[in-house]
Amino acid sequence: MPGNIIINVPFSNFFNVIKPFTIGFDTMFEQFNLMLDSSEFTGEYPAYKIIKKNETNYSIKIDIGNFKKKDIKIETTKNFLTIFGNHKKTKKKDTKIEKKDFKRSFVFTDNFRVKQARVSNKILKIDLISKVLKFKNEESHLIKIQ
Repeated sequence: MPGNIIINVPFSNFFNVIKPFTIGFDTMFEQFNLMLDSSEFTGEYPAYKIIKKNETNYSIKIDIGNFKKKDIKIETTKNFLTIFGNHKKTKKKDTKIEKKDFKRSFVFTDNFRVKQARVSNKILKIDLISKVLKFKNEESHLIKIQ
């Protein structure tokens, strides 16, 4: 199909392949490369699902298992959403239940904000809302060479 480029490279090299064709994306590519090397972005624990409801509403559902609401902390900084699961230390030892702490992070664009977060049936649901960015159809301009 005209206009489509098919690049068959491992995902970890993807940004290096498209870098020669882009301007001003260096910081974003560096952030993605750091994410690909970090277990808080690529790890499998805890299980999660990102759901796109429509153009402006998304949800992240995270299986928090044996964590209680008080064990969970949600933090946003700039374009990052980080969820921490830390079991509170108790005197009583229950060896039957695994108590593995976690840190799970997500990156979102400037137009996203966390709307609300809640726990129900051992699932943490974080609702995100975004402003739809409207792109202007700008006219092309010829640049005079001096």
